[in-house]
Amino acid sequence: MTIHKIVSGSAGMMLLSAAITGPAMADAVSDFYTGKQITIVVAAGPGGGHTQYSQLLAPFFKKYMPGSPTFVTQNMGGAGGTKAANFLYNSAAQDGSAIGILLSDTPFASRLRTTGVKYKPERFHYLGGAEDTQSAFIVFKSAGVKSIAEAKKKQVLMGSTGKGSQTYILPTLANALLGTKFKVIAGYRGMGGIYLAVDRGEVQGFQAVYSSPKSLRPQWFEQNKLVVLAANALSPIADHPNVPLLKDMVSNPIDKRILELIGGNGTLGRGWLATPGAPAARVAALRMAFAKALNDPAAAAAAKKRRMSYGPVTWQDMQAHADKIGAAEDALFVRVRKLLKVK
Repeated sequence: MTIHKIVSGSAGMMLLSAAITGPAMADAVSDFYTGKQITIVVAAGPGGGHTQYSQLLAPFFKKYMPGSPTFVTQNMGGAGGTKAANFLYNSAAQDGSAIGILLSDTPFASRLRTTGVKYKPERFHYLGGAEDTQSAFIVFKSAGVKSIAEAKKKQVLMGSTGKGSQTYILPTLANALLGTKFKVIAGYRGMGGIYLAVDRGEVQGFQAVYSSPKSLRPQWFEQNKLVVLAANALSPIADHPNVPLLKDMVSNPIDKRILELIGGNGTLGRGWLATPGAPAARVAALRMAFAKALNDPAAAAAAKKRRMSYGPVTWQDMQAHADKIGAAEDALFVRVRKLLKVK
């Protein structure tokens, strides 16, 4: 596991939310975090967007967090995000000193039971996010495919981090539902590994968050090397308003509900969470600090300078979508498991 020290900004104290009922409680939270290190477990390798956002925002988290703790990132890729989710749920510190940022599809994957899932996503304490992500099927023009219709006639090699990730789930579902010929090459370490594989010519594309390569591989866009075949989202991608939405390409009602549920995963796409056992007062402090950090104009300016998409998401919206996944009828996931050929 790679650990990146983050240089954080000046300390800042704050009033805690209503969940912290008085000065004594607030002082106890501040006392706990003073001199502490908060580890951000990133469910991906060091070359991807989750690490980039965590490092960008760490100084702002520190600025508003009682006790001004230091934030560091710990990259823990593997099994399409399941490794990090299992760690945070079962093994990480449960005292508020360990938080995480999972893949947007990790909660959905928990219902599929594809990769040794040992967590319940609705039991995490969601803290807030930096972007409501939109995902897309992105391929290089050199693949010779310009649309989903053409992807039904010609094989395209798609990079994947593992079976619990949208990089695997979505191309495989597209093959089953639409008749595309995506060949998924799994096992890459994070999106950074997939980007390197594209650069080396090992794969021809991927299904992932659209904004991530825009900031991490801007030369692909500047050189007009890419084609966006379809979007996995609830609304069109601003840069490609005419690209079809995956959910609109199926007619079966249950398949449409499945793709709408997956399309809503963007709410969780750039969001952080605390471990299930974290004390309520510390969770409240984290949520308040994250809300202030994410809405700090300087944070938005820093993201813009790095060409990173930015738009704060509340912890309530994150929690609501995780709860929605947990409450969704079993029939949806029975159907997905059948399409993915998962026993």
